[in-house]
This record gives sequence, C-alpha cells and structure tokens, in this order.
Amino acid sequence: MNWDDLKYFLAVARHGSVRSAAQALDVNHATVSRRIRHFEQALGLRLFERTARGYEKTHHAEEIYQEALHLEERLSAVSRKLAGKDKQLSGDIRITLHEGLLQQYLMDDLAAFSAQHPGIELEIIDSSRALNLSNREADIALRFCQQPPEHLVGRKLASIHRACYYAANRIEELKAADWQKKTNWLSWSDTLRRPVGQIARDYPRFRPRHKIMNVSLQVAACRAGMGVGILPCFIGDSDPQLLRIAPYTSEHKYDLWLLYHPDLRSSVKIRTLVKFLYARMEQHRGLFEGEAFSTAD
Repeated sequence: MNWDDLKYFLAVARHGSVRSAAQALDVNHATVSRRIRHFEQALGLRLFERTARGYEKTHHAEEIYQEALHLEERLSAVSRKLAGKDKQLSGDIRITLHEGLLQQYLMDDLAAFSAQHPGIELEIIDSSRALNLSNREADIALRFCQQPPEHLVGRKLASIHRACYYAANRIEELKAADWQKKTNWLSWSDTLRRPVGQIARDYPRFRPRHKIMNVSLQVAACRAGMGVGILPCFIGDSDPQLLRIAPYTSEHKYDLWLLYHPDLRSSVKIRTLVKFLYARMEQHRGLFEGEAFSTAD
C-alpha cells in the first residue's frame, strides 16, 4: 500500500464520485477509476459500491477510510510545519477565493504582488468550495462565511452587503408607476426563489422568475434586463451596466475572511502575502460594505 493509492481512495470516499474526485485532484477521471480499480485488486477487497447516488463505501472501505484520515493528517502536519519554516521570498503559494472576488478586484492586486516578488509563484484556485487548509489544498483562503473554523487563523476583512440591481440601459422603465408589477426577481435556486429580510420588505411586489446559480450568469442576466438581481454591492456598484434601484437598500449578508493555518505563521512568503492582502482589502472595504454607492451616481 502506498500513499498515492490512499490519496485517490480518500478523494473518492470524500466526494462520492470519480468525476468530483478527479476535479479535486486535478487529474483525468479515467485516472481515478484506474487507480481505484488497481487499489481494490491489490487489496483483494471491494471498496465501493457503484450506485445511482454515486460511489458508496463498503464496510472494509470505511475501516480503511478512518485509518487513512489519521495518516493524511500526520503527513499534512509534517508538510505544514516544513512550509512554516520557510524563510525565503520564493516558491509557490496556493490561494483560493470566489470567482467574483477574482474578476472584480484581486487579480489586479495579485498582479501587483507578483511584480513586487518575482521569486513567488501563485497558484490561484477559483472555488466556492471550502478547500481543506489543514491538508494544504490551499495555503490561504479568502472565504465568505459567518464564523470561520476555530483551527484556522486570520482576520475579518469586510462585512459583505448586497443590494438590488437592474440593467442601466433600461433606466426609463423605472419611471413607470407600475414598473414593480411588470418585473421580477432573478432567483438563485428553488430554495432561494425570494429574498428575505429588509430587501424583501422594501420590494414586496416583484415575482420570482428564472433560476441562475452562478454569480457571473446572474450579472449577465441582470445586464440583459431579464430581471432584478440581488448581488453583492462590490459587484453591482462597480459595474457601469448595472443600476442600484430605489430605495437603494443594502443589507449585510455574510463576512469576508482571510484565513490560513497557524503552522504557516512563520513562513516569510505567507506572512508577506497576508500583510499585502490585508492592506489592499482595506482599500476596498467601503465598496464591499455598500458605502461607495451614491444616488448621484
């Protein structure tokens, strides 16, 4: 038994499918299938039952899974501690963040950091999934959440506000007395068909229509006039093709945190990037918190 076999096994056990495991490992799904098949043959055991719901662990696989988790944690701890002793401003840093942050702001900031530190190579992972920092799926995470995990360290960067936006090139429609009766929300999913909270109270007449789960697609649909989008202010207020609609309500939805594992505190390159991002994100705080908007705009 070798660690590579266990890595593939753990990925399938966690994600419940070969395709999702392949995406997590950044390999071809055929490679994952082949490695699992060879692992089962080497052990002489069936590890997964292939069902309509995906790959389900057998009794033998569950026992191996628990032991493999302990081994993975120990190997990850060794990797983190070695990385934490790094005193060089060179090498790789893996940073994970949501696509909206990447497209709107941080790519310019990361480009500036890269120019200042040519010895550092950034691996930028666009993911809404909370990557495992303990297992070093990433070194630094910019994460939307209410309360970060206790085993990580970092700082709250901003309170993220959201507001309602419509296509700016259709501003004349807003002057009609019955405008709210004729338009609709752009829904996110079946469970998020309608908003709640202050936004729901300020816009009671919109009906839900469509379901668009992706932020970029929500923005595109809003620009095209398919409906009113409920978007983060840092996206909506900075987009000239979007218009925040009266009564201009914004409300706190979640927080933005910068997080990393405490074992990496002593790494010079990690400390340098963390300090840089703290300073850059402070410059953006007003936009994230909905304060950069003015009705004069």
